[in-house]
Amino acid sequence: MKTTGVRLKFRMAFAGVWSLLVALQLSAAEPLQHWQQKLEQSAFSGTVFVANSDAIIFHQSFGFADRENQRAFDEHTVFDIGSVTKQFTATAIMLLVEQGKLSLSATIDNYFPDVPADKKNITIHHLLTNSSGLPVNPPRRFREYDVIDIDAYISQVLKLKLVSTPGEAYHYSNIGFSLLAQLIEIASGQNWEAYIHQNILLPAGLTETGYRLLNVPQERLAINYGADQNWLQWLFRIQAASRSVGDPLQHLREKPGRRWGEGSGHFLSTAQDMHAWYLALRSGQILSAASWAQMLHPHIAETPSKIDYYGYGWVISSPPEEFTSIWHDGSNGYSFATFHYYPDIDLFILTASNDIDNYPYPLMTEMRKSMQQMVANKSIQPTTNVSAD
Repeated sequence: MKTTGVRLKFRMAFAGVWSLLVALQLSAAEPLQHWQQKLEQSAFSGTVFVANSDAIIFHQSFGFADRENQRAFDEHTVFDIGSVTKQFTATAIMLLVEQGKLSLSATIDNYFPDVPADKKNITIHHLLTNSSGLPVNPPRRFREYDVIDIDAYISQVLKLKLVSTPGEAYHYSNIGFSLLAQLIEIASGQNWEAYIHQNILLPAGLTETGYRLLNVPQERLAINYGADQNWLQWLFRIQAASRSVGDPLQHLREKPGRRWGEGSGHFLSTAQDMHAWYLALRSGQILSAASWAQMLHPHIAETPSKIDYYGYGWVISSPPEEFTSIWHDGSNGYSFATFHYYPDIDLFILTASNDIDNYPYPLMTEMRKSMQQMVANKSIQPTTNVSAD
């Protein structure tokens, strides 16, 4: 994630599109109205989507997808999902395991040449669970959207010093998931995204999710915003103004080529597609029940508190007085997306923004807690489909 420096707090008139897809009868509506009103009054730009079982509770968008052209963030906006991409990479690996083309216990020296001795014990399981010991990111000379030679990249990252012994501890690693993307290509004989597109996205009904293969008009892409300081502002502690940094696919249009972060991030999607993915997850599509159980198993604790565990491309959390959630978030340094699934109450919550500097974390946490309570107490009774602006 980028260093944002001093964040500029600015207020923007509410310009969201209210898209209430299912009418609500709320016997306990006060908590919902409370956080919703606060969100409308904040500088948040993005979307919130909530579903319970097969019913869409609501989908509301706020602010601008493109401030310069006054284009509202709406139900058709396509946004970057960052590391939420990891669950698709992990699903593809599990599908290849089911097909007998990969083994979770296989070490990476079976697939990559000249693996150093200290990394010969890294298994595919270690990569999937962020327990490989590989660093989070490659050296700074590998900027996120620089074009790379993939073979040279693999050779260089495998020479990096491990932060822990493989399998010993959790240590989040984008490098690990970029290597998993290469394993998809080695095992399938296809480009990693093409394999996911053909075998996961389309069968699950996701038609507007992807990276290079994404086929949506440019005017539907959310423009990303950030308040990055230049060296002079940093030196004198001057606040930087929030400004456009372009849409998430601008780098591909300007200079096609391979990027190191593929597999760990870079996918874009829509609220509707993320809802379709939730439906596929809850119904056990794409993979066998045994494979899903393996993916969603809490394999390794992220922290000593043992509240958050990492599965395969998913975080599994069981905080006190809350329901267990299967989730992930993601960012390209400017956008921010969160995907939460609560299997015990069959609740799905998506949030997405094109301006991480103004993402209201406490408010979104409050919203998720309120929605859990309301669904658990059956306070939400969806009736007929409506739409309002």
